[in-house]
Amino acid sequence: MTHEHVAEKLYAELKSLEQVRTKEENVSLRQYDAEDPESVDSRAIQFAGLLNYDSLSKLYYLHAVITETLRLYPAVPQDPKGILEDDVLPDGTKLKAGGMVTYVPYSMGRMEYNWGSDSASFNPERWLKDGVFQNASPFKFTAFQGGPRICLGKDSAYLQMKMALAILCRFYKFKLVPGHLVKYRMMTILSMEHGLKLTVSLRS
Repeated sequence: MTHEHVAEKLYAELKSLEQVRTKEENVSLRQYDAEDPESVDSRAIQFAGLLNYDSLSKLYYLHAVITETLRLYPAVPQDPKGILEDDVLPDGTKLKAGGMVTYVPYSMGRMEYNWGSDSASFNPERWLKDGVFQNASPFKFTAFQGGPRICLGKDSAYLQMKMALAILCRFYKFKLVPGHLVKYRMMTILSMEHGLKLTVSLRS
């Protein structure tokens, strides 16, 4: 909503996929009218039917938008770990059993050391090389943890987010309500202190 060029680029990618998939499936797209909610629902359902695992995997810009959002706003902003036995970290830091170690994905996603001088900027292009999505090390992009404790539901979560966002961003535009304060609460799960007030309009 605050990066209109990103929304338009994402919309263009979704429209392009829609055209490719209709040709592959040899189907005609249903017409819809903003004054007829049933026609909008029918077209959205038709579009959803064109989204399968393979087609979603080709939406590189959508994947980059989601990943960039999670870099700056991870669902779990800080992640504490209990220490069962005495241990030593790779840098020599000694850990005592019964203590706690916490890493903070919210802060790590904003570190210039990791992401460069534009680390505080929302820039999905940082994840693309020649238009194709490129993963980062899970120890750099820590929204899903890393190593033996990497999130088992990561791929499923991406699939659900991509499916939902593809449908929403293909058919709707979103605009923040003027004067609405967007503020986050740093809890176990990152949440919004005042909710998110917005207006929704239908795309063509």
